[in-house]
Amino acid sequence: MTTRSARRVPVAQRLENVALELFASQGFDETTVDELAVAGGVGRRTFFRYFPTKLDVVLGELDDGLAALAAVLADEPGDDPVAAARAAFLAVNHYADAELPALRRRLGLIEEVPELAARATVRYRDWEQTLAADAARRWDTDAASLIAQVFGRSVVAAMRAVFSAWHARPEADADALGALVEEAFDALSRGFSSR
Repeated sequence: MTTRSARRVPVAQRLENVALELFASQGFDETTVDELAVAGGVGRRTFFRYFPTKLDVVLGELDDGLAALAAVLADEPGDDPVAAARAAFLAVNHYADAELPALRRRLGLIEEVPELAARATVRYRDWEQTLAADAARRWDTDAASLIAQVFGRSVVAAMRAVFSAWHARPEADADALGALVEEAFDALSRGFSSR
């Protein structure tokens, strides 16, 4: 299984790591693109080649994660969208221990900076639609159907709750994140009425 950072372009990964550290120490709004470029050892133009905006330094991983999720879902067999989504989220959220500090910084920024939270919500819609389309394919129904839409939105909401719960536990490691993903999918697969 490939970790998240292993799938990133090295220059982009370096810029992202430096940016997340600066955002955590100086504040997101207080950190300029020029400061990010200098700290990353690149020029302003090079920075913009990798990240169209400062927001994308934090949120770009959501786009990369979505592409990986879609690829894993496409390869998952069977007609059970819960099982497929579980396998896909476990695969795309495989982090090495060295990657966890950056993940914590990213999650903290998304939860604490209103503009990032708002932009992330817009990007989560693409995740919802990808999951709805996959569920619809497995159920042989329309992606716009209520059941497919409820599925997509429920899974994304569950995963957002997983990351919030993991982030709230500073001692939690990568295994704990995987266990929370499993726990959330267990709840989704059995339904809440059987709790």
